[in-house]
Amino acid sequence: MNHRLPQQPADRASASQQEGQSRLLAAYREGRLSRRQLLVRAAAFGASATAINAFLIACGAGDPTATTGSGAATTSAPTTGAAGGATTTSAAGTTAAGAATTVPAATSAAAAPSPAAAGGTTYGFRPGAGSRIDQVNLSSPVEVTFWHTQVRANEEKLKKIIGDFEAKNPNIKIKAEYQGSYDDLYKKTIAAISGGGLPDLSVAYENQVSEYQVENVVAPLEDYINSQKYGLTVQDLQDFYPLYITSNQYPEFKGQMLSFPFTKSVLSMYYNADKLREQNIPVPQTWTDFSNAVKKFTGDPKGYAIAVDASTFNGAVYSRGGQLINEAQTQWLFNGQPGVEFLQMQQDLVRSGGAYLIDKRFADQEAFGQGKVVFTMGSSSGFPFYKEVVDKGAKFNWNVAIIPHGDNDKPATTSYGANIAMFNKGAAEKQLAAWQFIKYFTSTDVNAEWSVASGYLPIRKSAAETEIVRKQFDTLPAYKTAVTEIQQYARPETTVRGTQDTRMLIQNAWTEAVTNLNSNPKQLLDEAVRKGNDALKQSR
Repeated sequence: MNHRLPQQPADRASASQQEGQSRLLAAYREGRLSRRQLLVRAAAFGASATAINAFLIACGAGDPTATTGSGAATTSAPTTGAAGGATTTSAAGTTAAGAATTVPAATSAAAAPSPAAAGGTTYGFRPGAGSRIDQVNLSSPVEVTFWHTQVRANEEKLKKIIGDFEAKNPNIKIKAEYQGSYDDLYKKTIAAISGGGLPDLSVAYENQVSEYQVENVVAPLEDYINSQKYGLTVQDLQDFYPLYITSNQYPEFKGQMLSFPFTKSVLSMYYNADKLREQNIPVPQTWTDFSNAVKKFTGDPKGYAIAVDASTFNGAVYSRGGQLINEAQTQWLFNGQPGVEFLQMQQDLVRSGGAYLIDKRFADQEAFGQGKVVFTMGSSSGFPFYKEVVDKGAKFNWNVAIIPHGDNDKPATTSYGANIAMFNKGAAEKQLAAWQFIKYFTSTDVNAEWSVASGYLPIRKSAAETEIVRKQFDTLPAYKTAVTEIQQYARPETTVRGTQDTRMLIQNAWTEAVTNLNSNPKQLLDEAVRKGNDALKQSR
């Protein structure tokens, strides 16, 4: 049967998208890709899980979410919110924004259709079947070194969770060591791979793990997950949001599980609800709406504080119907029209006087909290910090929404945040101790506790249903928006080797575009793609 992947969105897929999607699905039909690999690559390529589900069902292959090796989550279309505005967070609590807006359906992510509801999937694992790890025993004390990036209140909460774990596991000591930013940690890890001194555990983005595994230093987690004595159950696997499992299985390395979900978040748009209400401006739905809104604020406050980050650019490409990379993961595609239009819009907003480039890390949060800027974009993990700066500063009503989308495109955003990887340098007992900590940290109650304290999203459906999370929904509506609405539109970033270098190229192009308004965004992105493709070639 000559089925094609349903076009998106609203049958407006570009010719290059249609061609790429056809190649991707042909590879699946010919047996060159598993269902899981299809889902992982298609998400980065620009196809939605819903579209792939429809294709596979049409082919007579059945619902992929009911079969081993998939992991697609069903999403729903946005619906129009009630007139009178979105609920917002204020320094004193919850209030109404006043401006009517259209938002994604407020359906709990935990209640959304899942693999478990369709019969369950184990993503290729054999939980409870047993493995070599069952022969390992922690009969004597071991110390696990753990590199992380958490600061301030998050670091204190992490230490508290570690202390609780150690109290319950007296033979295990977790030595947590702060390593600076993710880039700092990445550089230190690369140096340690060459010169020695690797930790036992480290937080890492997927593309960083791919770079590490070139040297075969990352321990695959299959044996730990399958362990009858220490592993996960089928119910555990089905309880994790599917994206957080499949995005940690690496096509480049035969689909091995080389990391585990740890601190996950989603790209969000923060907005000052009071300022929008004063100007009678609805919360922007599209990039056109956003541009028009920003240009209303050219004095004090400004409309938009630009924090250059490759993840924000990636989300903008997704939300304009674009692709980051081709289905073979050999050629970058972010220099297409969606990426170019985004940088052109950034230049236009700076020229208008409504937007400016921040001069130091987190300056956008500080400006927002002081009421000096109406819009910022960043990780949902920033919720506690935004609340803190607003409470100390201008004390206004604020909230988040999904980032805008193209006029003819469906909502989409970036799923990001780090995972945790185990290095294979240690003895079997030390690696088992490291796995025990991973398992504890991602258990339902601990994950819920960490999510509420840190602003990171729950990674398990059961965690999203706990009382502590539900209470946080009332305390911090922005958190509820991310958990119940924005999360369902998130797509993973690329995991392929060469991504890390390419992220810097994207950020350099964006910075050049907004600091040199005479520069040509198409040329800047073409050059970034050229160098990024060289990075892909060199990594193979």
